[in-house]
Amino acid sequence: MHSILKVVDRILDTRPDTLDFRDQLYEATLVDVPARIDLEEYRKLNIPILDQGREGACTGFALATVAHYLLAKRYGLNNLTPVSPWMLYAMAKRYDEWPGEDYEGSSARGAMKAWHKHGVCSDRLWTHRSGKVKRDLTGTQASDASQRPLGAYYRVNHKDLVAMHSAIAEVGILYATGLVHEGWERIDSDGAIPLKETIRGGHAFALVGYDERGFWFQNSWGNTWGKNGFALITYDDWLLNGTDVWVARLGVPIILNNPIPRKSQPRSSQQKTSAIYANLRPHLISIGADGALSDNGTYATSSEAVQRILTEDFPQMSASWQKKRLCLFVPGGLQSKDQVVEAMTNLRQVFLNQEIYPLAFLWNNEYGATLTQILQNGLKQRRPEGTVEDNQDFMLDRLDDALEPLVRPEGSLQWSVLKTKALQAAKIYNGGIRLILQFIDQLQKQEPNLEIHLVGHSLGSLLLEPLVQLLTTDGLISGSLLGGDVGYGQAIASCTLWAPASTLSAFHESYGQAIANNKIGKFTLFTLTDEAENNDQCANIYHRSLLYLIAHSLEEKPRIPFSPTHAQGTAIAGMEKFIRQDEQLQSWIASGKVDWILAPNTGSQGAQFHCAARTHEGFSQDPATLRATLARILGEPEMEESEDTQE
Repeated sequence: MHSILKVVDRILDTRPDTLDFRDQLYEATLVDVPARIDLEEYRKLNIPILDQGREGACTGFALATVAHYLLAKRYGLNNLTPVSPWMLYAMAKRYDEWPGEDYEGSSARGAMKAWHKHGVCSDRLWTHRSGKVKRDLTGTQASDASQRPLGAYYRVNHKDLVAMHSAIAEVGILYATGLVHEGWERIDSDGAIPLKETIRGGHAFALVGYDERGFWFQNSWGNTWGKNGFALITYDDWLLNGTDVWVARLGVPIILNNPIPRKSQPRSSQQKTSAIYANLRPHLISIGADGALSDNGTYATSSEAVQRILTEDFPQMSASWQKKRLCLFVPGGLQSKDQVVEAMTNLRQVFLNQEIYPLAFLWNNEYGATLTQILQNGLKQRRPEGTVEDNQDFMLDRLDDALEPLVRPEGSLQWSVLKTKALQAAKIYNGGIRLILQFIDQLQKQEPNLEIHLVGHSLGSLLLEPLVQLLTTDGLISGSLLGGDVGYGQAIASCTLWAPASTLSAFHESYGQAIANNKIGKFTLFTLTDEAENNDQCANIYHRSLLYLIAHSLEEKPRIPFSPTHAQGTAIAGMEKFIRQDEQLQSWIASGKVDWILAPNTGSQGAQFHCAARTHEGFSQDPATLRATLARILGEPEMEESEDTQE
């Protein structure tokens, strides 16, 4: 007698994991491995048999089964809260190797990463809804998911039966994927799947036992399939059609009131990431490579998430505030996403304590590594061996002069791509900046007293250029940035730029127009002195500041020594020597329309003017700069020093 089910009625769309040498492999230990682990022993636990129906979500359902088993073993079945397979499936798509979300199915690795980075919420908080599967978490979901974190997890060699037996004996359950054939439609009365040749597609399931014939697994097609929801895949079948296997342990739920210093973090800190994400989620916006919202990775952002931040999270958090202040913060771009997130764990509460809601942008966070590689490539063209320290320092200025033209071919191309990304975020119909401003415009109409504040560091000024132009322009926009578009005509309460990387021409087209039209209440430029710029360095290869490299090499008009038109390269808005040469900026500074703060300084003019930064990156790490920026947002001459704003 056979159990008959038309496999063709099921969506079989699990994708094999791509090759990734970063996977940590499980190694069999000397734990006692029984000759068999009977299915009946596993069934005594009464782990729920799930049914995914006609949905291609088996990666989520199979992993939910693994979660149910591990949670039941830890807390007991009576205390088991069913988890959401839909969350696991939807979040897995953030970590698959394929772009976008307009495809069915996902990979086992993607699902494991999703659980490891976010935890898994209860089934009642994330139930399936017809249509497009969402890929972002609400605050409630994120908080609940962090209570069920995944600890260590390893890839098991799916061709190594000894390792697989050992892993099942050690943990009790494995997460597996394999190819489904027509034999799955006619299962023997004892639960065994007859091996057939015709492949139907890929599927995920949970291995829960074994005997001399093969592996027992729990499926997610309901309890009428196979042997009450289970089946046995023979070793011959598995070795031919098995594709991926993972083994895992639960993590420990933790509460973090303060971030762990980076130097004390363990090698794998994703459990910390999962724990803090619930608090940070409403304060992070990810912009992708094409300028649209990024829908992949730990900090993916959808348009629905942006809407929820601005229509739910911000209003709820600011309900009791005397003034509603929204601060859009764009970091410099040289830090990795993890570094920005770590910084935001500190800054979030500092801002909220002052009744300022911070919203940070994650964008172009790979540029620091890219720039280092470009400089290294340029250096190799001059000296294939050794390091800068091997040379005598009296030649360092000549090394910089030599590097600038060498890095230009590759560096200017990457710089142009970066600037295009920033512009696209406001220009294309689904650009991240454009979508955010649509919601801000709606919010400002509901909250007429809402204050918009901008803070940008270094490369962050590039992303703010089109944002300022689109937000502040009344009617039709002119110029090369967003010419032909229609602006919102809104005002900005304050705009503070730390060492902006914008060219002076782009600065005047965007920020300058807003300043001239009185659309920015308080505008402040923080810059290094020219002496400090020349004492700075990039990747310990180029011995001037990043802004010098941009001005001399990466921008459209490179520096050509002794040239009457190119001797200084391209004028950059964040550099002292160019600000002093710009008549319009000097006029605004003299009239008080623009405050210019040169660093480092002692703060003799008061907290609003204090900045101790000595390097380009130093602005984001300087407590005095933070206090001065907060004082300007609050419109206060002095900002009280607190532990939060100290190093």
